[in-house]
Amino acid sequence: MPTPLITEIQRFCLQDGPGIRTTIFLKGCPLHCPWCHNPENISSKQEFYFYANRCTGCRQCQTACTSATGNMDHDCMERTTDRSLCTSCLQCVPACRFGAREAVGKSIPMENILLEAVSDRIFYQPSGGGVTISGGEPLLYPEFTCELARNLKVKENLHVAIETCLFAEWETIVPLLELVDLFIVDIKSMDPEKHQRVIGGSLQKILSNLERLMEAKTAVRIHLPIIPHFNDSSEDFEAYAAYMGLFAGNLSGVDILPFHSYAAGKYIQLGRSYQYLKVPDLAVQQLAPLVQALEQQGIREITIGGLVGASAAAGNGVANRALEAKREHLPPMNMPQKKGVVTTRH
Repeated sequence: MPTPLITEIQRFCLQDGPGIRTTIFLKGCPLHCPWCHNPENISSKQEFYFYANRCTGCRQCQTACTSATGNMDHDCMERTTDRSLCTSCLQCVPACRFGAREAVGKSIPMENILLEAVSDRIFYQPSGGGVTISGGEPLLYPEFTCELARNLKVKENLHVAIETCLFAEWETIVPLLELVDLFIVDIKSMDPEKHQRVIGGSLQKILSNLERLMEAKTAVRIHLPIIPHFNDSSEDFEAYAAYMGLFAGNLSGVDILPFHSYAAGKYIQLGRSYQYLKVPDLAVQQLAPLVQALEQQGIREITIGGLVGASAAAGNGVANRALEAKREHLPPMNMPQKKGVVTTRH
């Protein structure tokens, strides 16, 4: 059974499903959204963050690197975004005495994951919360995800949600139907050509899986990430609303997630370019036409920002405060993002 690396087990989450939740982030995703807010979870391989402000230039990392033998100009050792020669040996991480490098992704035994996941059980039931399996893409590891969900649901009797893009074979989803209480599904675009060209993956397969979930009367909540110049036009909004309207009576809700650039620092620390670096965040007010279009289709619960229980109709202030609170908890670009740490509490 392929076992994913874990980048984080984040406790006290409020935007990954209903109530107070613990979210488990699996490393690896079949898509490549250029705006991804969790770029450390795109590759399934272990990587490292580089904190330039901690580097003293001692080059101990270069001496330790198995890829740099005889090459003192090895690119991933320099203050650059080019890691073309890096083989992810990660010998540079322990070699740095100043903490300028941090491994991203750890192999964690199932029992340890479960131990951490149940730590906040006291908060789950009163708030209607539970555990969310996220990523990356959990369906990239169907056997592991199924085992984890079974332990959480059957053994621990917890509410289980999965955040997914549904780009997977339906046969890998079927075993989860009896174990998952809520599927939280990202729909990036309603344009098949644009979907394939920009982020990869068949939109037809994703929508087919979504429609099968609805036919199975599974609880589904939709996430709509709205990205400048990708899916923020009136035509995009109308297409979203028309499609969501087909399931208006069955959806648990729709969460509109406005673009923000909070992850820019992580791209730099991972040695990647970020094409949205200078793109301004979307204001909540810009999403009013989408909210209105969804309401006209009969969608019963809509949020901006994913804080379940804060409706978009009366919750612009709540959404803004939630986004500001999230911004306040993010460290500066040149500071650790804590994604290499197994557990965090926000």
